[in-house]
Amino acid sequence: MLVLGIDPGSSGGLAIIKNINDTLPQIILALRMPTVTIYGKKIIDTKKIATELENHSIDVSIIEKVHAMPRQGVTSSFQFGRNFGGIETLSYLFSKRVDYVAPAIWKKSLGLGPSKKESLDLARLKFGDSDLWKVKSNDGIAEAALLTLYWIERFNRK
Repeated sequence: MLVLGIDPGSSGGLAIIKNINDTLPQIILALRMPTVTIYGKKIIDTKKIATELENHSIDVSIIEKVHAMPRQGVTSSFQFGRNFGGIETLSYLFSKRVDYVAPAIWKKSLGLGPSKKESLDLARLKFGDSDLWKVKSNDGIAEAALLTLYWIERFNRK
């Protein structure tokens, strides 16, 4: 089974995890959220993501269920929603199923707080020591990968 985890922010990440019964999940793809700047606005590069996903038969996509933040400006909220919609569309196009999990739920279940460093440290423990987890800006990849683990442990039991 291939599970795609998505931390949807512009500094987020994607991770495809291969899960085979009774073996440790394996990272097949790890990608920082690619962005492009159009008219001075940083948006998610959905074309690059589509190119990365088209060679994988993804069984389920798990998207972190996020929303606009209080006191966030109208322009920022619109931009965030635009980016989220792009990610959501790609998930429905390239996956057989799409689920959403709020960060408070999956992080609490894995014993994580708000610190991105905690996510990198836990990813290192769950997926093995790799140079991937030594780069601070890969925290979005770590969270995407951990999100898939949460889903696999909670919803993929037979």
